[in-house]
Amino acid sequence: QFQQTINEQKQNLHNSPLVQQINEWEKNSVEKIQQTAEECRKTVMKLTQKSINNIEKKFIELSRKLKGIREENEFNEIDLNNFQSKLTQITKESLQRSNISIQQDSQEFIKKISVISSF
Repeated sequence: QFQQTINEQKQNLHNSPLVQQINEWEKNSVEKIQQTAEECRKTVMKLTQKSINNIEKKFIELSRKLKGIREENEFNEIDLNNFQSKLTQITKESLQRSNISIQQDSQEFIKKISVISSF
């Protein structure tokens, strides 16, 4: 009987309460990471889209002004220099990396576990 109990324990190592506790910790940790990653992805996409929209608005406004001056046929060198300067600025903004970055927290997000034995 005792030998049978030992054999059963050997066969059920993967189902021990401690292993189940580790599995649960792993599952919860992965879920936290996935949730945080998804939230960060959404935030990055939202901020990037906002930046693109802002640049697009500036370009549309510049195009509208240029069209208006062209229709009035009132071009002068100052206007052309202004448009060229603004277009250069918009182009630089569109080529620059956005001011969005990833920050890693110094505090533990997931509590590390360890096994302690008193043998």
